[in-house]
Amino acid sequence: MKKFLSSIYPFLYAIFPILALRNVNIVYVDIGSITRSIILSLLITGLLWVLLRLVIKNWDQAGLITTLVILLFFSYGHAHLQAQSAFGEGIGHRHLLWMCGVIFIVLSVIILRLQQTSSVRQFLTTVGFVMLVFSIAQSAGYDIRTYRANAQAKADLKQPTQLTSHAQVLPDIYLIILDAHTRADVLNDRYNYDSSSFIQGLTDLGFYVADCSQSNYSITKYSLSSVMNADYLQNFTNMSVMPALKESTVSQTLRSLGYITIGFENRARGHFDLDEDIHLSRNTLALGSLDLFGGPNEFEAELIQTTFLKLFYDIPQLIPGFDPVLLEKTEYREHYLQTYFILDELKEIPGITGQKFVFAHILVPHPPYIFTPAGDFHLVTSEIKGYRNNVEFIDSQILPTVKAIIEQSKIPPIIVIQGDHGPSGGTVTAQLRMSILNAYYVNDDTRASLYGTISPVNSFRVIFNHYFDTSYPLLDDVSYYAKSASEFTPESIVPNHCKD
Repeated sequence: MKKFLSSIYPFLYAIFPILALRNVNIVYVDIGSITRSIILSLLITGLLWVLLRLVIKNWDQAGLITTLVILLFFSYGHAHLQAQSAFGEGIGHRHLLWMCGVIFIVLSVIILRLQQTSSVRQFLTTVGFVMLVFSIAQSAGYDIRTYRANAQAKADLKQPTQLTSHAQVLPDIYLIILDAHTRADVLNDRYNYDSSSFIQGLTDLGFYVADCSQSNYSITKYSLSSVMNADYLQNFTNMSVMPALKESTVSQTLRSLGYITIGFENRARGHFDLDEDIHLSRNTLALGSLDLFGGPNEFEAELIQTTFLKLFYDIPQLIPGFDPVLLEKTEYREHYLQTYFILDELKEIPGITGQKFVFAHILVPHPPYIFTPAGDFHLVTSEIKGYRNNVEFIDSQILPTVKAIIEQSKIPPIIVIQGDHGPSGGTVTAQLRMSILNAYYVNDDTRASLYGTISPVNSFRVIFNHYFDTSYPLLDDVSYYAKSASEFTPESIVPNHCKD
């Protein structure tokens, strides 16, 4: 075993930076989001080691130089950010490249002159193994706490849920999250966009639009957890580790009633774990719910910026013909295609047999701003124009999508269309961030319990009470503008001034 570990040390350093970055962002990154990065890193490390062995003719020396390359590659982006933070913009890539080049040449010469490499190899193996173990322990610790939170959430749910006496066949339920979609008044005042035709279109279809709704939380992870648990996160024992969506009150209740769950692949997959029965992905070469061949996800985009690849984003002229804007467009192209895929598939879901809970998290109008109002691909960097373009596009698509769902459903469905939070951007205030689109297609009895300032935490309380004869009391509609669970305090509450 000892001999085996001492011979794989380059792979330890190929995995550690990925796990370490996941641990920094662990609330938003699940295991599935990092799997592809780990596989690719291991493959490249192995290939580099073999190629260097062919040149150097010595496995140990090739392994040491491979490890050196890995360390420089994964640390470059971090070093550049730290240098600029400490010394300002004057410390740029030129200085850092000289330092990395000198380090690489000097250490490579030393490695090639080593007669005995066993002690260095053992040292690197020990250090790499210790770092990896601690990183895995931190990551696994969070995953274990999440598992326990899931188990506790499952135990806390009162089962079974009783149906209303008049419910012969249950309706399909659609929860459509339009990420960062704000209200009509905000669109008009801030973005000079009149969405009255969209709101009227929803109303004509039978939707109730809550015209003064606010999100309960300003972060996607917290917002989705809250709506799916129909409760405030403060009411859970451990706010830092929330139950996965698959163990939420909504998921468990609907599964107990015989619903199947349908979800979609998107580039923010790491925000939630729904463990859906049917996972719809545009990329057919996917392993279960793990997409191995699609476009980059959010974690991978962040990882790239911490590596040596950051150099080519900042100084594209180093590679003739390299266009970072074009590369960025290529990265966003998968998101563009995924959005159309979700919209198209939603129209077909009524034809699937059985009672269905459909969770569609559509990352529009959230950045990147890549949609023209007509639906063409065009990257816009302007916050105001880009957001308005994305809103115009998704509004034009949602109306025919939900119309098709309603027309093709044998039983009138339940459809909830919500923003998880409001717009992003440096000039966005807390009030703007909390303002959301919130619309409901429900029966008349349920509609009578809706009101203009209803927030997502009460969405399924109202729906379950009227459709499934539960007795959830409605909660006060409170909005917390906070980036972490420790900030869910009275000081972070954003009052609703919509009709002041």
